[in-house]
Amino acid sequence: MQLRPNQIHTHLAKGLAPLYLVAGEEPLLMQETLDAIRAAARKAGFSEREVLDVERGFSWQRVIDACASLSLFASQRIVEVRMTAGPDDEGRKMLQALAPQLQRDTLLIVVCGALDKRQREAAWFKALDAAGASVYVWPVKTEEFVPWLDARLKAAGVQIEADAVKLLAERTEGNLLAAAQDVEKLKLLFAGERIDAEALAQAVADSARFEAFDLNDRLLDGDAVGAVRSLQRLREEGLSPLEILGALSWCLRSLSKAAIHNTRVRDAATALEMAGVRRFQQAKYLKALPRVRPGEAMNWMRRIAQVDQMVKTGQDAAAWEELLTLILAASGAAPRPTRT
Repeated sequence: MQLRPNQIHTHLAKGLAPLYLVAGEEPLLMQETLDAIRAAARKAGFSEREVLDVERGFSWQRVIDACASLSLFASQRIVEVRMTAGPDDEGRKMLQALAPQLQRDTLLIVVCGALDKRQREAAWFKALDAAGASVYVWPVKTEEFVPWLDARLKAAGVQIEADAVKLLAERTEGNLLAAAQDVEKLKLLFAGERIDAEALAQAVADSARFEAFDLNDRLLDGDAVGAVRSLQRLREEGLSPLEILGALSWCLRSLSKAAIHNTRVRDAATALEMAGVRRFQQAKYLKALPRVRPGEAMNWMRRIAQVDQMVKTGQDAAAWEELLTLILAASGAAPRPTRT
């Protein structure tokens, strides 16, 4: 069964196939396709995941063993085989033979890079497609970029005029990752507001509003000095604590949820997925997660509520002080704040 990336959610809503082959030339869409499959698998009870990276000298017997072995911890498991190109001769033969014989308690996911026409028409590719589903991710063409961006904005709940979508497309110049990052920023900056071209142009020109996300990046990197400098710069450029709090609260809330999930699943990438952190955003969160204690993260959320209340009651100076203390603690430069 051949699927396009935009069909994967509809397909998964009807149930999982026994295996998936995901390959292509657009990393962001490939990763989001894989995220959707993994999330559906977890929901269906596939609670364990074994990842096999195919490198020089890889033994394909490991794939057979992984698919045949019983788990000590879960009744259903995902076996994910990842390679940068296509399989070698041994791998092609093994995958072709294995595809129709998979056990019902095993979900096989095969991930490849770009494949040429000959590879896509090969017997191994057809065998995987026949036994499950294949998703080949083509680059988004120039004429498809604006409709793709518009659909992504709508899916994120961003209310935006057509002329603003075109302006955003020009700003990101066909770069899907940059566009995806800007969609997330706009979702937070304009929560619930309708965006026209003028508002978008003003937001982009007002670099301070977008620099609020630089503060998050420095915090996640554990760069306390850089995070404090970002906070000071934002204050000097006239942003209010509430404008900073919007982006900061989403960042810390996601980190807090991931820390809680991580105590249960003991896998940082899975915990971040469960917390709603998109795969293209996960690298920075992966650096921050090991230093976060769930109780500490929950305390951050209480302090965010305190900052919000301080601003609403006219205590701006206290709000800035509280923000500084919070940022130092969250970046790992200070002990957990104790003031209440």
